[in-house]
Amino acid sequence: MRILTFVVAGLLSCGAMAAQGEHVVGGSVGYGFNDFDGLADDDSGDGDNFVYDLYYRYMWHDNFGVEAGYFAGDAGIASAFTSIFTGIKNVEYSGFRATLYGQYMLSERNRLYAKLGVSANELSYEQGRPFSSGEFTNESESDQDLYTAVGWEVRFHSGFGMNIEYQYIPVQQLTAQNLNFGISYQF
Repeated sequence: MRILTFVVAGLLSCGAMAAQGEHVVGGSVGYGFNDFDGLADDDSGDGDNFVYDLYYRYMWHDNFGVEAGYFAGDAGIASAFTSIFTGIKNVEYSGFRATLYGQYMLSERNRLYAKLGVSANELSYEQGRPFSSGEFTNESESDQDLYTAVGWEVRFHSGFGMNIEYQYIPVQQLTAQNLNFGISYQF
């Protein structure tokens, strides 16, 4: 809840700085690793995931904006092998997010950026006993969590941009760390 308070306060305090108002739409795909904790005292599961992210950004200042997006991740190939030992399989997560966006211009086309905000997300997985051919139970949870990302972007004069981004996304017991490659268009 504190994070949401900071996001709202930041938006209200910077609203007076409204400048040119640029719009950006984009998306990215990536691969990452996740750490699944909190099932029992000694249970944890590590795995991998494929992730995608779609977003809309409004730049109220040359270096600051707000971004709304949707993200989702599915268990990867290594997760199929680790599920044999952990008893957790078919891990999926998704959510909507709102973030503050800030960028530092390295040159006319190159910039470093950071995103900080909150996500309303859902986590689902199947849980069973390791090395058992028994039945797995479906689990699903919803909550709000932190959303963070840092990256580097190249923006061309046509409005087209490409970026590489590191995401750190806690989703209840799951912590995903992803490396995404994306494209965007500024208008």
